Amino acid sequence: MTHPTYPNVFSPISIGPVEVPNRYYFSPHGVPLTVGCSPSNDLVSYCTERVKDGGCGLVILSCTAHQRGRDYQPCPFPPESVPAFRALADAVHEAGGKIFAQIWYHWLSTGHWQPMSPRAPSFGPSNSQFAFGGMSGATRAASLSEIRMLGEAHRQSTRHLREAGFDGVEIHASHSGMIEQFLSPYFNRRTDEYGGSLENRMRLLVETLEAVREEAGEGMAVGMRFNCDELVEGGYNTSDAHEVVKRVCDRGLVDFVDLDVAMEPLQLKYGMPSVFIEEHFYKPYVEKVRSATGSVPVLSVLGRVTRMADAEAAIASGVCEVVGSARELIAEPQFVKHAREGTEALGRTCIACNWCLGGMAFGAFGCAINPASYRERIWGVDTFDPAPETKRVVVVGGGPAGLEAARVAALRGHTVTLLERGDALGGALALWAQLPAREFYMHAIDWWRRELDRLGVDVRTGKAASAQDVLALGADAVIVATGGEFSRTGRNGCADRDIPGSDKPHVCTPEDILTGQASPTGHVVLLDGEGTHASSGIAELLGKRGCEVTMISSNFAPYSNRELMAFEGEPIVRRMAEAGVAFRAATWCSQIGDGDLDLYDVNTGATSTMTGVDAVVLASGRMSNDTLSADLDGKVDQLFVVGNAMSIRPLATAPYEGQKFARLIGEPGAPRSVGEAFFRSDDPVVYPAPAA
Repeated sequence: MTHPTYPNVFSPISIGPVEVPNRYYFSPHGVPLTVGCSPSNDLVSYCTERVKDGGCGLVILSCTAHQRGRDYQPCPFPPESVPAFRALADAVHEAGGKIFAQIWYHWLSTGHWQPMSPRAPSFGPSNSQFAFGGMSGATRAASLSEIRMLGEAHRQSTRHLREAGFDGVEIHASHSGMIEQFLSPYFNRRTDEYGGSLENRMRLLVETLEAVREEAGEGMAVGMRFNCDELVEGGYNTSDAHEVVKRVCDRGLVDFVDLDVAMEPLQLKYGMPSVFIEEHFYKPYVEKVRSATGSVPVLSVLGRVTRMADAEAAIASGVCEVVGSARELIAEPQFVKHAREGTEALGRTCIACNWCLGGMAFGAFGCAINPASYRERIWGVDTFDPAPETKRVVVVGGGPAGLEAARVAALRGHTVTLLERGDALGGALALWAQLPAREFYMHAIDWWRRELDRLGVDVRTGKAASAQDVLALGADAVIVATGGEFSRTGRNGCADRDIPGSDKPHVCTPEDILTGQASPTGHVVLLDGEGTHASSGIAELLGKRGCEVTMISSNFAPYSNRELMAFEGEPIVRRMAEAGVAFRAATWCSQIGDGDLDLYDVNTGATSTMTGVDAVVLASGRMSNDTLSADLDGKVDQLFVVGNAMSIRPLATAPYEGQKFARLIGEPGAPRSVGEAFFRSDDPVVYPAPAA
């Protein structure tokens, strides 16, 4: 039966010998759910959550060609990994989907000689220098024997995937993977048969595809992921890409082509487009290359798809035959299911904050707005059984932590009241969504609001709650999620003390500006101690309003490691420069005068004075805002302080703790406080085990 809204998305397609039930795929990406080289039970749950009940027709799993690749990614090269890969393939098939494996070998991803040892040497087509995430590295030119061994690694991995029951293999020839480096004139400066002419630079790709196709046999689809444009001077462009794709397709080497954009690490901001990059950024590049494929199906993520209507339009207009995403499905595992059933309002929208990558700066993985992501085995959509004991739950605070806590408590059958002192929900996230280019963040708040309405949560806004207010509601359990605010005295991690003069009338905070309580003009100095969007966004906002803005930071850049790892650093700096913002690094303020600031270098202590200052914005550091827990302690059965109300941390912490502690309410013998949960050994966590 033809789907009434998305007839193209929900029609089957043949990719080589494989019949895929619909045209939306879970695109390949790094997932840290392995044991050694083997997929874990958690990876099985992660994939099947997005396939079952009429979800994605196809999963493409990112794998390394050899175990000396990325340590945390699955690798089918070792024979002992086959049973776990088979368990994963069987589970995806049982859920109703097909599964391909993307095999790649990545720049500077050579693993370690042994656990905790220095990294093994990395190689590429030529000697090259890289910098990523604040680290630099180099590759050496691969020998001919190493090139042959790399091809054999692809062959052996394909053999094991076939034995495991996988439906297809995608060779990774994009994002500066080894094969793309050989294709790229930017990287490949060889003078032998693997360098120079396009035919020579294509040699590794062709040899690898030939080996993989031979090993795959007649039952598996074989394709490649390929950049339409490297987007860097000296790299290849769409015309070059068109020729490569045409030659590969004309030779019958592939059953599909997965078209992408951007070289890593030089163009990472396009590899996972953040809110600063327009949606569907890849589309014009895909359109220029797709004609080279002839009748070979084209897959593409198009550069951030968050609406199924856009996927339908892309297929209908011939941009590609299959559309996919990683981040949207990380944020909303039932994205495809909701589109099929006409229940899209029930689904989250990825806000492109890139915590799924930037979280690595904190040793964390997952989704900022969906804390169940990567934890589907214990927190998945089917795990919300009614609580053994139903309770009256009061949540204080309507930011992400409180909203998620209220949602989860209601899903488990509790009677939930949410109290928010402001007139609207969203907390600090709703404020930051007012900053330039960050408007997309409101999608998360809107979803939580819809969920609380659907679940019948009693939401009361416009009044700050006291302990007496909470107790008057007959609360059995209370979650304090009152967030945090920027310090009004200038405290931060550089100098945990008040700045004299911070109480002067020309001094304000980012919150004051976004709530309309302050409208600084003239020369505005913003004191940044965190490197978050609040600082850079306010600086850009004021610059665009006509202020002369100087951003002074105790850090070395106007962004933190999280923003850097989320591919947001370059866009942030560019946007600030376009708004005329001046930036001064590694500097802090010792005193605020009536029209001047006393400054010092945080490394040398050298002092200076800045004059002609009309206003100061204190974005020095945030402080927790918890005035309730002490008055409620011992008066309710369970009391949890979560998110920034407990301690200032990144956004992802708030929904995570909201869900984590809401799940404990009404459970016999469960912890009664955050501290009790912290010091108990039975706290439920993800325990990766080989899939079986």
